[in-house]
Amino acid sequence: MTTAWRDAGALVVHKMLGELSYEGLLRPEPEGDGAWRLELVGGAVYRFTARRGAFDSWAVRAGSATRDGEPADDPRTLVVDARTELGLTGLRLADVLAELTATVTNEAARLADAPTAAELSKMDYDEADGHLTGHPRLVLNKGRVGFSAHDRARYAPESGAGFALPWIAVHRDHASFRCVSTLTEEKLLVGELGAAKLAAFRAKLTDPASYVLMPVHPWQLDEVVGTLYARELATGVVVPVGESTDRYRPHQTVRTLANASHPTRYDVKTALSVRNTLVYRGLASAATLAAPEVTTWLRAVYQSDELLRDRYRFDLLGEIASVSVRHPLLGAIEELPYRFHETLGALWREPIRTRLADGEQAISFAALPYRGTDGSVLAHLVSSSGMSTEDWTRRLLDLLLTPLLHWLLAHGVGFCPHGQNLILVTDQRGRPKHVAIKDFAQGVDLLDEPVPAYDLLGPAARADMLRWPPHLLAQSLFSSVFAGQLRFLAEILDDELGFPRPRLWTLVREVVSAYRDAHPETAARFDACALFAPEVERVCLNREHLAGQGFDKVERDDEFDVRFGRASNPLAAPDPEGAW
Repeated sequence: MTTAWRDAGALVVHKMLGELSYEGLLRPEPEGDGAWRLELVGGAVYRFTARRGAFDSWAVRAGSATRDGEPADDPRTLVVDARTELGLTGLRLADVLAELTATVTNEAARLADAPTAAELSKMDYDEADGHLTGHPRLVLNKGRVGFSAHDRARYAPESGAGFALPWIAVHRDHASFRCVSTLTEEKLLVGELGAAKLAAFRAKLTDPASYVLMPVHPWQLDEVVGTLYARELATGVVVPVGESTDRYRPHQTVRTLANASHPTRYDVKTALSVRNTLVYRGLASAATLAAPEVTTWLRAVYQSDELLRDRYRFDLLGEIASVSVRHPLLGAIEELPYRFHETLGALWREPIRTRLADGEQAISFAALPYRGTDGSVLAHLVSSSGMSTEDWTRRLLDLLLTPLLHWLLAHGVGFCPHGQNLILVTDQRGRPKHVAIKDFAQGVDLLDEPVPAYDLLGPAARADMLRWPPHLLAQSLFSSVFAGQLRFLAEILDDELGFPRPRLWTLVREVVSAYRDAHPETAARFDACALFAPEVERVCLNREHLAGQGFDKVERDDEFDVRFGRASNPLAAPDPEGAW
């Protein structure tokens, strides 16, 4: 067994003990002085050291977990031991074990070439993405169901390998193209391919004007286009035209690809029928085609708002063009699971690298908890900035929370602000300057009430964007930011810099309260969002994932995230015992 495999397994075991206990799937009993004992129905006994944190979470100390007295470093054994508690039997148990094995394998590949925190903090944004640990809450976060070992070596972000993108032409009877008003289809294609490559592609077609050109992930071309579109390939509805000269590097989402050859060209988000975390990573047609319209609307709101535009420079990485293909047969059968309707599509997104001024560095929020041999990226940035931990943290929270609150409360917009979608822009010393956000197709929701900004919505965006009552739309902040990121950052700041966890949550309350005081016109909506409620519903992503009941739904987003129980809200008041 390699050291990387053992270390990766141990990391996942400790994460499982914390996150599955947080979601109430495992129920450890205290043994005193931070020690916990977990006796499972199957007879195995796990012990570990942990402290309770915000949202009644568990921070498990690295290296402390044992199984029957021996170091616990195989998460698959933990799943088998806890299969009764987790409700896993038969095929679902086998599926979880396979996905978990793939997760550990990908994590081991990351550890085998892991940079230090100092190195990662200065690394190119796209290159750094291949070194990240993945979703902080989901245990099966790198399963990538559908990838073989060969696929993993070619297409996984941890491999560090770049690859060319195949391009296909799809007859316009079955393909639709959309873009923002400042762009045209021709301008996009020339900009992305160059005139010579574009001409070579079109030379493969008898009637180029009748086709839409689009990139496709090489895995998708082989596994899906070559099978589900076999008739269309045979009849000339779909025509392979060649391969890009540029090479692309995958992000953690696997389907989003950064241009590694021409950094000024767009990122490309491709349909990829691989199941990773909770969903298959295809591209829904309505959301894909509405994305440029959503981008146009968000920009209009942004440009009209001095707080977003000037005071905070909360940058929007727009999805400026898109293509979606409707399968001639499957596309007409509404009862099929969603993944069969999301097999071919592409989005072009503005890359962060073109938005940076001289001396600015882009760092994914998902990179902040990254730990190398020299500690975390977060602690490195604070230490190198020349700022006090308190000032740095307050600055970060203000740059992050105030714009998100303003979008939600003033304009009725809820983003999906998890760490992968948020980008921190710092100066060369690591001092926070501003924040950028991405992922608008299926990543921006609205309130179920009239809001003046909605009058500017185009018809496609209006029809596609989901609407929720205020307290549910505010869950985007609780699930993705407060419980999804800040509870982890609080532990790191305390462990590495001696910055007390309660102090971080005091700063959070101060930033949120300051927004409410400065914007009394949003007070009613603020209260309806219940940001200061004593308790909040606990979003349980692992419960949803382990149950595995949503993979074959007809509608991917037919309901809100799985919730189980309630947790104390650290925004409401300090914890008497000092956890927040």
